[in-house]
Amino acid sequence: MTGGRSSPLAWLLFSLRGRISRRVYWLSYLSLTCVTAALFLQMVGGEEASLSRLASTIGPFAFFATIYANVAVTVKRLHDVGYSGFLSLAMFVPLVNFVFTIWVGILPGTAGPNAYGDAADSVPT
Repeated sequence: MTGGRSSPLAWLLFSLRGRISRRVYWLSYLSLTCVTAALFLQMVGGEEASLSRLASTIGPFAFFATIYANVAVTVKRLHDVGYSGFLSLAMFVPLVNFVFTIWVGILPGTAGPNAYGDAADSVPT
């Protein structure tokens, strides 16, 4: 952190404030999915996986961090559309989560400022 402000990446992955565009949502979602899949494959790969010991040690913490990051990204996307972040709880309902992820990713955001912040992809101050 520089000058008491967090980096845009930390804001994107860990803050529940602000708004993000569809493009940033999909890039974040796909990146987090790839990280989760790589970690999972290292954990289940046993001794044949090159980083299995490290993955089994940090795996549970990393999974919780990626779940939280997915929630944070989804909350900001919902904010861009003008909806409450509480709708992100739909991500934890089986079968609904798949449709919900696509729905959140294709809805157009509101133009200009809304109740949740300035234009999409601007880090709140």
